[in-house]
Amino acid sequence: MSYSLRKSRRILRNGYRIFQKKGNTLSKPERETLESDLRRLDQAALAKNKSESSEWAKKVETTIHHHFPKSLLDHLREVVYALGFAIIVAFLIRQFWFELYEVPTGSMRPTVEELDRMVVSKSTFGITVPFRNKPLLYSDDFLQRASTIVFTVAGMDVSDSNMLYFGLIPGKKRYIKRCVAKPGDTIYFYGGLIYGIDQDGNPLMDQADPNFLQENGIEKIDHIPFISMNGKPLLSQPAAPHVYTSTTIRQMNIPVAQLEIKGKGQVEGKFFNGREWVQERLEALKAPREIPVSYSDLWGIGNYAQARLLTRAQVQAFYGTVSETDAVAYLELHHTPNLTYPKPEIRQGEMGFFQPMLNPFTAIIPLKQTHLNAIQHSLYTARFYVQNGRAYRYHEGNGRPQRPEYDPKFQNVPNGCYEFYYGVGYKVHTAGILSRLPENHPLYDSSVENIMKLFNLGMSFNSIFDPVAAYQPYTPQRFAYYRGGDLFVMGAPILKKTDPTLIRFIQSETEKQNESSRDNPYIAFIDRGAPLNENGELDVDFIRAFGLKVPQNGLVALGDNYAMSADSRDFGFVPTANLRGAPSFTFWPPSKRLGPLPQPPYPWLTLPNLIVWTVVAIVILLTILWIIRRNNRSVFKDNH
Repeated sequence: MSYSLRKSRRILRNGYRIFQKKGNTLSKPERETLESDLRRLDQAALAKNKSESSEWAKKVETTIHHHFPKSLLDHLREVVYALGFAIIVAFLIRQFWFELYEVPTGSMRPTVEELDRMVVSKSTFGITVPFRNKPLLYSDDFLQRASTIVFTVAGMDVSDSNMLYFGLIPGKKRYIKRCVAKPGDTIYFYGGLIYGIDQDGNPLMDQADPNFLQENGIEKIDHIPFISMNGKPLLSQPAAPHVYTSTTIRQMNIPVAQLEIKGKGQVEGKFFNGREWVQERLEALKAPREIPVSYSDLWGIGNYAQARLLTRAQVQAFYGTVSETDAVAYLELHHTPNLTYPKPEIRQGEMGFFQPMLNPFTAIIPLKQTHLNAIQHSLYTARFYVQNGRAYRYHEGNGRPQRPEYDPKFQNVPNGCYEFYYGVGYKVHTAGILSRLPENHPLYDSSVENIMKLFNLGMSFNSIFDPVAAYQPYTPQRFAYYRGGDLFVMGAPILKKTDPTLIRFIQSETEKQNESSRDNPYIAFIDRGAPLNENGELDVDFIRAFGLKVPQNGLVALGDNYAMSADSRDFGFVPTANLRGAPSFTFWPPSKRLGPLPQPPYPWLTLPNLIVWTVVAIVILLTILWIIRRNNRSVFKDNH
């Protein structure tokens, strides 16, 4: 087989190096012969004569192998040099230019999914310099609201933050999220959307504008201001084993409320209204107000309810009464969390500790089959496996996240990996490649039981999330909220404002609120409306009073899949110093997600980009010129 010119030149350079280093160990005739062959190979390579170069290269290669066989140490040295060079080049590229990133979890679905691979630009926010926190030449102007970012969790309140790069180098994990607020912004949550003002008080209407969202391909992404109504608890010293007398509730990882057990087991609380710690005035929620009067007033928390689907028997067992007995199922809404009424009580949390916890108000909406069908058509789930009629959630590394006895039953479903997005089921194949499920697949079963199971367990696929009590440690990450009068669940209007069921529900809620007293209050779960003035413009004063203020050195980063995302709602504001780049495009697997991500584009003509790309262009040009010059020069200095 004929050698290429490239391979022949490589044999020439290697042979000449060995000849210079070890040639004196040969006899004079052997040395002269090898030198002559190298010169002939050199001339043939300079003349770009492929066949002649190949002939002499084979001869030189045979001579070198015969007289100078490589020892184990030689092979080891070559491997070490090659690895060292590759690591240095990879480090420089990854540090300053771009890196390849594999998405480990589903926190950013549907924008990116588990096992998606993408290219991340490292110069979007500045030049990343080793041993320096904030990127060089960083500017807040480089950030784009509603665009994706990659950041390190170093120094942040994130458990299990360590990892090994290349399986060898210790480092901190990196997350991909969507930047929804820049330093100095103040934001407010309503209808799954985010309204806000910048640090100068200018309205930020982009993320709350459906046209803007649709133009950037992110119209189906909604945002929820909390993961749990009880937040991220900070517990006091235990009064007894596994029993804590006080809890500090953190949302966005900042203290916003406190619960403490007083005399006779009573739990009292206060909240931070943005300026000071105060007692709640729950009754004031019924009327317009100028400052927050309750924990649920903060950032729009009260605009959202945690939701479950219940059977008639479960509603009777939990609450004792059932309205509209002809309903096929009931939507349970825990809403308006507060520190006053129903009285907070000591309950067992997810970590197994007994602690003071909130008792939000509860509302029940009876559903007809048409409503359940709407839920099924909007259904999304985590990625999950089915094996022998049992299901469990996909877990990074393909390990089982739970004991088999907690796996819910999915009989008649073939073994495999599946997921749902907006009512469409997919089978997940090797390397994350998806194929749409046929319409007769068992997972499309429209029975009440199947729809309820996929709704209540679809984000966890763990039977501990099955409804067993009015309040329990584990509740589904399903939420309901109003937008424009419609009631949304899973990002879709399940009950339109013209639906008689929703009209009756709102009437009932309003009557219940009006009839409630100061000693036995109730706050209705109704549409309070977007934070807009009568003329449709953003109410800047309202945002200032009720919104979340972002610090000057931080930003708010949320996952597109709020039900599966650990993000700023858990670990708080992301320091701008932790920014490491922005995803440019997805290159695997083959799917509609290939190409640039749906997001407002980042500016390319920035000083950091120009510097990095100019340096890269110069290095590539110099390398090409060096290769051309080397290929047009004899390796023998006396030939010049």
